[in-house]
Amino acid sequence: MVVRGQVTREGTMRILAIFGSDHGQAETVAHRIAATLERLGHEVTIERGDRLPRDFTLDGHEGVLVIGSVHVGRYHGYLRKFVARHAARLGRMPSAFVSISGALPESDLAWRAAAMAYVQRFLASTGWTPSRTAVFAGALRYPRYDVLTRFIMKQLSRRIGAPTDTSREFEFTDWAAVDRFAAELGAAWSGAPQAADGGAA
Repeated sequence: MVVRGQVTREGTMRILAIFGSDHGQAETVAHRIAATLERLGHEVTIERGDRLPRDFTLDGHEGVLVIGSVHVGRYHGYLRKFVARHAARLGRMPSAFVSISGALPESDLAWRAAAMAYVQRFLASTGWTPSRTAVFAGALRYPRYDVLTRFIMKQLSRRIGAPTDTSREFEFTDWAAVDRFAAELGAAWSGAPQAADGGAA
């Protein structure tokens, strides 16, 4: 667990940022967004989804940001279970879903359509309706993959015209777009009504 920021004041919120990541891109995005939220006065707690205690609740948090990465066509199961379990509570408080997927520039229309389809399926399967969603391109971390994953990712990349040099890493995330989203989110949540602690998780 990483707790960042200071005690909240009027107009700011205690925000939980929970991420699912295999090779680090979603975690990097989570910390990048958190840094902007902190500059706007919010307090941010960053948690990795597969390291939460069994009795974890949303008590003490007034907004929730979920950052999920798509890996070989799927989000992490533990992230899906977390959202499904807390969907009702999430629907009553400021919440946002950020999806990291794909190995093409974010300006690519086919990439955007596929990225949004992943998001829509995830939300439909969990019953969650976040107040905000965003999609960003990810990265190819070939040297970090195991042999099977490297082979699969190379084949998928060849199919869509993405880089296939497995000796290198490639990053496609538009960090300026991430920063804009974080700034807009932080500004919106500065004026959001804050949910009371307690109630169903």
